[in-house]
Amino acid sequence: MKKCVILGIAASAAVFAAPISLSDAIAMAKANNSQIKAERAKVEMAESGQTEARSRFMPQLSLTASVTKINDPIYIDLGEIQQGLSGLAGGLASVGPAAVYSKAYIDAYNKAQAGYAQAYQGALLQGMSEEAAADFATQKLGGKSAKEIAQESADQYEADTKQKLDGAKSQIDDADFRMKVQDDVFFNARLTAIWPIFTGLKIYSAYDAAKENVNAKKAAFDMAQNTILMDVATKYFTLRLAEELTVLRESTKKNLEEHLARSKKLEEGGQISKAERLRAEVALAEAENALEDSYRDQTLARLALASLLHTDTNITAITPVLAPEQTLAMDEFKQLAMDRHPGLRQLRTERKRSQDAVSAARADYYPTVALFAYKELYTRDLTLLEPDWAVGAKMQWDLFKGGETRSKVSNAKALDRSLSSMEEQTMDNIGLLVEKRWREMEHAKSRLESLKKTRELAEEAHRSQTLAYEAGLATGLDVVDAELALSRLQVADLKAHYDAVIAWLGLLEASGEVVNAGEMLKNVKPVEETKVEESKPAEPVAEPVAAPAEVPAAPVASDSTNAAANPSTNAAESPSTNVIANPEGVKQSTAEDSAPADSAKAPEAATPATPAN
Repeated sequence: MKKCVILGIAASAAVFAAPISLSDAIAMAKANNSQIKAERAKVEMAESGQTEARSRFMPQLSLTASVTKINDPIYIDLGEIQQGLSGLAGGLASVGPAAVYSKAYIDAYNKAQAGYAQAYQGALLQGMSEEAAADFATQKLGGKSAKEIAQESADQYEADTKQKLDGAKSQIDDADFRMKVQDDVFFNARLTAIWPIFTGLKIYSAYDAAKENVNAKKAAFDMAQNTILMDVATKYFTLRLAEELTVLRESTKKNLEEHLARSKKLEEGGQISKAERLRAEVALAEAENALEDSYRDQTLARLALASLLHTDTNITAITPVLAPEQTLAMDEFKQLAMDRHPGLRQLRTERKRSQDAVSAARADYYPTVALFAYKELYTRDLTLLEPDWAVGAKMQWDLFKGGETRSKVSNAKALDRSLSSMEEQTMDNIGLLVEKRWREMEHAKSRLESLKKTRELAEEAHRSQTLAYEAGLATGLDVVDAELALSRLQVADLKAHYDAVIAWLGLLEASGEVVNAGEMLKNVKPVEETKVEESKPAEPVAEPVAAPAEVPAAPVASDSTNAAANPSTNAAESPSTNVIANPEGVKQSTAEDSAPADSAKAPEAATPATPAN
């Protein structure tokens, strides 16, 4: 009873689930997945780094201001000069008056003598006698002789000179020969401009490396998104497979229920033994267990997909498990992968960055030239040695650094060679991966062709055994075996379709095209539209008991196009494969001839009490 309640809840929940196509799932993952958002933020960081690298081509303008407190004001002490000047002034005061006395005497005597001679000659010209002219000239000189006048003038000059020298010495002795050039608290503000005009291509190499870093981060974003979308597509088809297996097992259960009902009527009529009826009950119990497992696997697959999409679990997949019939040739896929694989693009951009690193290392061989200018905005606290403004050019050339530059160049060249080897190895790995996925897809398609005829045979055998059983020409065991054989073939057919579509997604992943997988399947007929035809009840056989309903075929979709990604390990969850590191890291699923209970195993998770949507 409990099992029936669980199955009923799961079935009713599936009815109200929101249908999403593969395109919808991919769009939701691109918008909501946390890892994709983190990788997109790294691209934005790299773009900011490119803008920063571009700014180094422009001059840098900076404003600085500071307030400083020092222990004591700064003085210039000229005490020793003061002592020298004081001694010089004292010496001049001692010997100077005597040294200038004779010169003052001669100058005064010559001047007085010249005045006397001029007055004397003038008097003679006026008709005076020599004696009268001499008296007249003497009166002109104040009644003094030239010697007396020279003596008085020299004495006065000597006295004045001594007084001045004594006064100068006194001033020198009394003066403060200390000059304060800086207060103990001072403020300054400066506007500075620096413009590197030649750095040996170091700035250009850094900008080119930053630009390639943006391309590398974009390739890393594409690679991470490619891997995540491959995981989304794998889990999407895992959910679709689980849902189709559930429909198949519901049909098997229904057929076995009808067979059990007929068996009970035939047993009551004495046409079959109790053992045959018990065998029908056992087969029905096993089918119910298998259906319960399918509901659980479907629930876990839905939880896994919803976790990647960051949405609720009320979803159901509507894109059928069907790979396009027309795809590119293997060589075309290989060429596409070589051109577009994001991991290979990332390696190529890293190689360009390593070449820029070689150029940047070589720049240390050349001088660096820069222009500079500054203006003091606050000049009050400037010292005598600091100008208000200055402009100029500066060159720095490191002539010897102990072999550091040579080591940097060698290191950058070695990195470039390493990345070149990694690129070659990656190309080989990608080629091997594409070939592996291609052969897996072709193997799955060939298995589908072989299963097609076998399935027709199983369906005919099931119909014949059912009619023979109702006519009394076959046993119930034959009918149960035919039902189980048909169920196994249907499971194998679904798994072969799943293997084919996963291999096709693997080809898309190798060529970086998983993001377009939904568009490539946009013309596929949704599952809801095909289920209407599949759920028609079978026509009853003209017997006392109605014939079992015919098992519905798996949904069929129209063709789509193109190619490639990462196959899965099992039907419910398949971890994405790193194309570069492990091209062989995918296990091919195989169709096993197992009972209907065999289904795609869900990821390791706690099984809920009741299946959820």
